[in-house]
Amino acid sequence: MARRDSFGGYEEERFENKVDIKLQCSICLKVLKDPVQCPNEHYFCRSCIQKCLHENSETCPVCQHHLTEETLTKPPRILTELLQSLMIRCDHENRGCRELVKLEFLERHVNSCGYSPTRCTNAGCTMVMNRHEKERHEREQCQFRKIVCDECREQVIWKSSRVHPCFMRKEMDDLVRRLNVFQNDMRDVKDDVRDVKDDVREVKDEVKQVKLTQEEMAYLTKEATERYNLVTGRQKIFVCGGWDGKTVINSVESYSWPENSWTLEPAMKEARSSPSALVHGREIYVSGGIIGTKNTDSVESFNVDEEDLEWIKSPVKMPLKCHGHTMVCHENSAILTGGISNDDNVSDGIYEISLNPPHDTTLLTQMAEPRTRHSCEMIDNQVIVAGGMASKYVKDTKNTVYVYDLNNNECKTLPPLPFAISDMASVSYKGNVILIGGVNEKGQTLNSAVMYDVKTEKIKMLPCLNHRRVGSAAVITGNVIIVMGGYDHDTKTFLNSVECLDLSSNIWRELSPMKTNRGGATAVVSPLS
Repeated sequence: MARRDSFGGYEEERFENKVDIKLQCSICLKVLKDPVQCPNEHYFCRSCIQKCLHENSETCPVCQHHLTEETLTKPPRILTELLQSLMIRCDHENRGCRELVKLEFLERHVNSCGYSPTRCTNAGCTMVMNRHEKERHEREQCQFRKIVCDECREQVIWKSSRVHPCFMRKEMDDLVRRLNVFQNDMRDVKDDVRDVKDDVREVKDEVKQVKLTQEEMAYLTKEATERYNLVTGRQKIFVCGGWDGKTVINSVESYSWPENSWTLEPAMKEARSSPSALVHGREIYVSGGIIGTKNTDSVESFNVDEEDLEWIKSPVKMPLKCHGHTMVCHENSAILTGGISNDDNVSDGIYEISLNPPHDTTLLTQMAEPRTRHSCEMIDNQVIVAGGMASKYVKDTKNTVYVYDLNNNECKTLPPLPFAISDMASVSYKGNVILIGGVNEKGQTLNSAVMYDVKTEKIKMLPCLNHRRVGSAAVITGNVIIVMGGYDHDTKTFLNSVECLDLSSNIWRELSPMKTNRGGATAVVSPLS
């Protein structure tokens, strides 16, 4: 009659009618499950009285009669039959089952219930669904199901099909086709404008339309070019430094899209955790971070044109020794925001550091609050600082967004993010800041992706990551975001996994993992080789 897979009795709310108090366990006060009795006919759930006898004393908790598991007996048949006749709701009511069955048939019903939780059997999938949904999920919906490529007939996992060579070739062909369509539309619009002479207002409307189309063309051309450079191997993604849970890392590895693989590059001079990286000209700069147990203000660089590729100490120097800061490139300067120093002081400064001699440093402004482990992106001569922590404590994680306008030397506050977030990766895309993963003020690792439009101040939630990540690194090339590594507080795991989001399809897909598990790393897309 009763199942023994959980402690205590049945919740009374599960029964169709009110249950007589005589059918309740004297310990848990719930409806009896697998009932037993003491010699004086006091009734208990078997699991309740066993726990009581183990943890307290060998006496009945009601009458204090000497009692052991061996002296427990079954209750009278009439009580058992009363229990068995009660109408109870299925264990899986909260999953959608609306069945009412007699208690004596509950276990048999639950074992065959179409709403029982069932795991997908496709390798790599952790989805749990109702049993009656399993077949359709595995055949039609699972991202890990195997499909056959129409061109090469090779079996591929659906989740990875977007990086399959045949699919990527089709996508590149489609981009070329779209470009041709835009170019033809442009010619048509220009012809129309030349023909319109007698209506000035109509001419102005046409000119505005031409300008709008040109902006769209510029974005599309830029996206296609950047994506082409990555897909053909002309550009690589570099990941530098970090922490693997035991040691600070100085290793650097690069990702090649054509081979879908990672290659070790020359290691940095210093092992750095939570540094920041930027690209200027032909050089990759990595700044600050934790070296050993102390923060540093040093910067080292890597020139992709050199024959003997190696990292060198840069004459560029940060104005403070810190980690958890950001440095972004603006013309011939680096913009430094925030960071936390050796004495746990968090900076509120926004600095400009010249990347050309004499490498002067200027304090541009101070934010309303200090920031570390935040996001910083350059959009239209504006420095956008989003989220982050105001101290070394995660409880001080913020949802604030600041914007510093380089043209008029003005710092102001924008509407906040939908929730507090810090230690996230970020990229900029078409006037938006995209925040990826991170941790909230409760210390929970996130798998969210938030798109914040700086101009309209509107927020859009993108599809969630496949993995929860804090302290991950991210880059964007064309309209493809690539996210690498990080740490999951829930599983206490440093990650080497890599996933990408194509913003035209809004689906996260797995790429080959890095050679090293690393959180607190930094990443850039290399200059064109």
